[in-house]
Amino acid sequence: MYTRRYPQPTGPSTNLNHPSATGDPDTVPPHDSSGALGRVFDRLAAERSAVLAGLSGEETALLAGYGIHVAGDRADLQDDVDLLSLQGVRDALGAEAAAWLSDLDVRAHIASTNTTLLERASRERIAGCVLTAEVQTGGRGRRGRQWLSPFGRNLAVSLGFATGRPLAEIGALSLVVGVALRRALVEAGLSGVELKWPNDVLLDGRKLAGILIELVRATSPVEVVVGIGVNVGCAGTVGARIDQPVADVAEQLERPSRTELLAGIVNHVVAGCREFDRRGFSAFRNEWEAAHRHQGRPVVVTLPAAGGVAGQTVAGTALGIARDGSLKVETVDGLREFNGGEVSVRE
Repeated sequence: MYTRRYPQPTGPSTNLNHPSATGDPDTVPPHDSSGALGRVFDRLAAERSAVLAGLSGEETALLAGYGIHVAGDRADLQDDVDLLSLQGVRDALGAEAAAWLSDLDVRAHIASTNTTLLERASRERIAGCVLTAEVQTGGRGRRGRQWLSPFGRNLAVSLGFATGRPLAEIGALSLVVGVALRRALVEAGLSGVELKWPNDVLLDGRKLAGILIELVRATSPVEVVVGIGVNVGCAGTVGARIDQPVADVAEQLERPSRTELLAGIVNHVVAGCREFDRRGFSAFRNEWEAAHRHQGRPVVVTLPAAGGVAGQTVAGTALGIARDGSLKVETVDGLREFNGGEVSVRE
């Protein structure tokens, strides 16, 4: 089933967090796009222009934060905003992804693609589902951080997968998706694409994309939501509002097609997850380590805060990835392994 929908987004459900994620911290709270603001987003997606009827002053001001040009009582998309084409994505899918796909849903706006797909999973199976939107008003990342999402200026997509691999192996899935995402970006023409454990994709050392894996069902077949966010034409919009250097696909590709890039990502992620289902993480381990930003380098592993006490830091050398996807670090006390739910890594 292929749908292009511009409805009010489905309400959020309880988060089922798996220890792999994407996103950047931001102090701006999620915005409600279920009313007049959502209708403006719908019109912008359909016609690239909208009359600002029924918006409060605060909502009108928010539009600028989403990279939308506002003049008087009208809102317009800038000329370089490249809207998604559902038919274009469908036509660009390879045979494997097309056969796997059960539902492709492209929306004008949504609170969070991951949250919405999780809510759907409470009612029905979501394996084979792909959900994306022109803008997320409440996108989530690791440890509840917000994923900043200007209108039509990045990619935010969630995919539903089921796998027969045991639950103990699912911790490595974010690394598998990282390899697949890197393949798609390199295929699109990018160079200097690296991986950062456990869930980031870097361009020349700066964050280009991130991954959020959330567990739906722990019983076989294990079911997950795979969320991916990629910066596409938005660096000038969000760069000043996040706490780390960011990169953008548009730095290397002139006027990149978000539709073609999305189709390429779906193709590679589907292929990667299906290979993981057949062979496990061992099929990806060497490729991941070859692209690892910190491989063989000194790192500082920062454990999360607990009980109001700042997280402990552990210095060492990143040696690679264990069979379960944990990061192996040689420290003064010997070899230690850290899983994706416990640490962040900084050079």
